[in-house]
Amino acid sequence: MPTSYVVPAPPLRRSGITLVLALALIAAMSIFFVRDVVALRQAMGELRTNDTARIQVRNVLLNLLDAETGQRGYLLTADPDYLAPYLAGRTRVRESLRLAEQSGYRDPQFLGNVRRLSQVTESKLEELERTIALTRRGDGVRAANIVREGFGRARMLEARQLIFGEVTRLRLVRERTLEAFNDRLLRAAVTLVLILSTVIAMAASAWRSLSAAARRNNELAKHLALEASHDVLTGLPNRRFFERWARRLAAESLRSGKSFTLLAIDLDRFKGVNDTHGHGVGDEVLKEVANRFQALLRSGEFLARLGGDEFVVLMEGAFSHDEIASIGQRLIDVLPPSLHPQLARHAVGASVGAASFPQDGTELECLMQAADEALYVSKRGGRGILSFARGAPTTPCAGGSAPLDDLPVFVR
Repeated sequence: MPTSYVVPAPPLRRSGITLVLALALIAAMSIFFVRDVVALRQAMGELRTNDTARIQVRNVLLNLLDAETGQRGYLLTADPDYLAPYLAGRTRVRESLRLAEQSGYRDPQFLGNVRRLSQVTESKLEELERTIALTRRGDGVRAANIVREGFGRARMLEARQLIFGEVTRLRLVRERTLEAFNDRLLRAAVTLVLILSTVIAMAASAWRSLSAAARRNNELAKHLALEASHDVLTGLPNRRFFERWARRLAAESLRSGKSFTLLAIDLDRFKGVNDTHGHGVGDEVLKEVANRFQALLRSGEFLARLGGDEFVVLMEGAFSHDEIASIGQRLIDVLPPSLHPQLARHAVGASVGAASFPQDGTELECLMQAADEALYVSKRGGRGILSFARGAPTTPCAGGSAPLDDLPVFVR
């Protein structure tokens, strides 16, 4: 009787067991992968919601600053053109608050802060509306008194604190979410390698896309920060806002034939304060300097911080040398009283350079160059003085300034 060949049972059983184990392992990894995918989708949604909430909260501050800037411009000039940025800013403040609340970010603390921020901004907008209404009725003095009372400043400070605190908290939440997102993504990628090699390319592509999205979000956050028109430390308009304001003023002056004066101010001995007492004291000094300068300003005078210890004042209207010298002297004289408990009197002073439009330049760059050269004369002439630019420009963008040795100087 012929014998038949029989496949040994143990190898078959081992193959079956291996296949079953492999299928079970694949099934288990697939379950983990699916769970990871679901979690990743949720994290992506959280990141998008977080970004939307953070951007809209930041937009509240930018738009509120636009509204306040328009109000300040209208109070200073009574020019109805300044009402446009005010009205646009006011509308966008409320729209940003609405979008923030509807962003889908359901964190109770966030929603509570948004509601509180809405109350604070409404209070601030009411103060802006009151002062504008009084100015429209010709009661500019009462409007200025409302501003000086500091209620609006307190509301703005509270709004800043709420916004910066919430933006910081949202950023920390985003970073933790992104960190967990990256950890889970790596685990999903390893799982995909074990399941199917071709999925590696898909995972890499997804990772590149997510990284690019993260970079775009970071670039957007930086762009929004750069768009801020006010100096965070002192609350004064910054260089960007000053240049926009000055260019608009120059264009209007060219059309109307009106003059204005630019005072370039640089603090004397401020570097020594930073070197001796540290940048914390230096920052407090800069804030006190800004407050003292701001307190001296009158209608039609605009103060900005250009950076470091550089400030600038724009004065609308025609002024004689004596009037400009008087204003510059007030700015110089306001600083000798101690600016900080750790500083003695006269620890910090100011030097000033003055240039007038259009005599010293019909373009902003020329005018600033003339004021800077006059400021250099003040620095070189002993500090704590005001120097004037002179005459019409003789070279491109010379700003009408004469040779440094010939510039007239107002000495204390």
